[in-house]
Amino acid sequence: MTTLLAVVAAQNYQWPIDASKSLKSNFGEFRDRHFHMGIDIKTGGKEGVDVFAVEKGYVSRMVTNFKGYGRALYIMHPNGETSVYAHLSHFNPKLEGYLKFYQNKNESYILNHYFEQNEVTIKKGEVIGYSGNTGYSFGPHLHFEIRNRLEQPLNPLSNGFAIDDRLSPQLEELAIIPLEKDSWVNGGFLPVQIPFFRNRDGSYQLADTLNVFAPVGIALRTKDKRQGFSESYQLKSIELFIDGVQEYKLDYDILDYSLNDHVQLVRNHALHRLNIGSFHNLYQLKDYPTSIVQHGNLSGILKLSPGYHKLMIKVTDASGNTTTGLGWIFTHPPIDLIVQDITQDGNEITFNIQSKSISIPLKNITCYSFSPSGFADQKLEPLRVEKNGGGLMVTLDSRIIQNRSLQFIAKNKMGAFSKPLNWHPENVDIDYNTKPDIKINKTAAGIVVQVETGNMGTAQPSLYLYTPQNLVAVALQQIQPFTFITAPLEVQIFNYVTALHVSINNSTDYTYKYAFTPVIATPGEQTVVVSEDEMCSLRSVKSTFYGQSLIWIDAVENSTPPPHGGFLSNVYQLQPFDIPLQDTVRIGIRYDENILKLEKTSLYYYDQDDGWTFIPSKNSKKRQVLTGSIESLEAVCILQDDTPPMIESTFPADGGVYYFQDVKKLKAEVDDLLSGIAENESEMSMTLDGKRLLYAYQPVSQTIFYDLVKNLSVGNHTMSVNVRDRSRNETTKTVNFYIK
Repeated sequence: MTTLLAVVAAQNYQWPIDASKSLKSNFGEFRDRHFHMGIDIKTGGKEGVDVFAVEKGYVSRMVTNFKGYGRALYIMHPNGETSVYAHLSHFNPKLEGYLKFYQNKNESYILNHYFEQNEVTIKKGEVIGYSGNTGYSFGPHLHFEIRNRLEQPLNPLSNGFAIDDRLSPQLEELAIIPLEKDSWVNGGFLPVQIPFFRNRDGSYQLADTLNVFAPVGIALRTKDKRQGFSESYQLKSIELFIDGVQEYKLDYDILDYSLNDHVQLVRNHALHRLNIGSFHNLYQLKDYPTSIVQHGNLSGILKLSPGYHKLMIKVTDASGNTTTGLGWIFTHPPIDLIVQDITQDGNEITFNIQSKSISIPLKNITCYSFSPSGFADQKLEPLRVEKNGGGLMVTLDSRIIQNRSLQFIAKNKMGAFSKPLNWHPENVDIDYNTKPDIKINKTAAGIVVQVETGNMGTAQPSLYLYTPQNLVAVALQQIQPFTFITAPLEVQIFNYVTALHVSINNSTDYTYKYAFTPVIATPGEQTVVVSEDEMCSLRSVKSTFYGQSLIWIDAVENSTPPPHGGFLSNVYQLQPFDIPLQDTVRIGIRYDENILKLEKTSLYYYDQDDGWTFIPSKNSKKRQVLTGSIESLEAVCILQDDTPPMIESTFPADGGVYYFQDVKKLKAEVDDLLSGIAENESEMSMTLDGKRLLYAYQPVSQTIFYDLVKNLSVGNHTMSVNVRDRSRNETTKTVNFYIK
């Protein structure tokens, strides 16, 4: 009976704002390390729009802060649910009275006050406040949540706050992820993305049949639109079916703050970090924690029997609009190709390409050209493709492939893809002064080592793992004319490895040595890894890693310079940068005597959006090392910030003359180019005529402001603003103005 009453009450909730039912963001959307826990309702770019209590109840909590939700109100309702209203500019007059009382009592703008039950009662539809842009907000709007008795956020759009939405979700792209060392996707070891195409009936179809072998996982990129709006929204649910059997389901109906970092497991973290896009993982790796949006005990890991399998993906938004995507998966190992012979006739060159061992005829073929340095410059359209026994005769214009290497990828009539077949012209410029480039990548299936030979000619490289006891040969697969990779390797094979050796044999042997001293990190254990120059270290805690991983530190040769000053250490990339962390890692960088004398030095990491970003650091001058903690594996270094922050503009302006009715708010816009403004109340101040004000700070617009309670008196006034950056550089600005 209680559950039924809760549902009935939810259906009668009032919409929380007198503005619109237009959403900037909806429930469950991906953020950097968390899900979006509510809906963001547009207010037409305005502040001060009436915000209503969605149901009767009492105020349970009142918050004002510089970050997070800014000015927020929590109302407990009779059914046990709590509504949350965030980024408000003001509360209603009665609640503002409580706010000012507790702020003045605490002598602080920052407040987190819990009320007794029924201490402050609220009626349904009562104006409780006004929309704003306080806290970590990117523009005026109302962030609204509805939470259950356990304080878990519920999807408002399916819990009493439905909106008009008649558009079905769109399917954009599928990613197929090899999950074990023997897994193949479309002829390769690496993840493959394949687009969807929309059919006339509104359903979606994969662009091609997928060819897989051994366990794989699927990830989905999608978007949901609403008529009349440009925003893309999160879905309500995603279901994966193989041959009519449900293999996985995500359901964005309830979230949990304690599991918020699991967004890194729901969104494919590697594809996100590589800027490929935001994909929903439709599989769950063994031994990894589950997310609250994961449905049941389904793993989603596809171990398919040989042959064809029908794939179906069903996506649904909160309004019940549903879209299906269909495709076929063919389970079979990849085939090998050979060039049986090559003929030249004038400006035409013809390749006779055959399957190496399987008798099933080839159906089609794709050809790419590569520059001498290994750059894939174009997809080639053959002049002709003709059948020849079970193979294909591929004729190209020889003039467009001069000084170009080629790659052929074929598909047979059953749907099996080939491994890439690479071909070089006879005369290839060879430059042995160019050192092969080597990269190490962590994939879901294991560690992949990649060797790029560039201008080193047609010789096949050989790879060896060096340990003090022996040299272990590792096979390489050619995936492009100048690029070779290993099959995914288990992390244990790197025990005691201290270097990688790459040998090139092209009539003469050349061997190149690369220092590489990784460490195996295991959940539940502390791990330490040190850079090759022994100047940078990484230390994990027992809860840092979700799963076992290989970690190491690379020295970065070229990096984006800071906005002022220069690097005071090498730049170190913590690797692998594209794995998620569930806890922090502690990093340390040693420095020399010259830096010992400098003040205001700190660790920084590089953020693609924000540039060099300050890390709160401890400076041990005795050990000559700076230490700090970060939540992801980034590029790190030591920088100095001895440049004070800027107070760029104020209102009122210095020397300004104003009518008293025109001055309702005092504000100052501030900025800092490197370490950033210290967003703490103790690091800023604002005074008026010598009296300390309980000001607010908006961190996105970097604005300090104070709302005047009453009009200023006629005459001269002085406003003073003081601000520090996170390196404790300080700036003060005094503004004299006149009120008439």
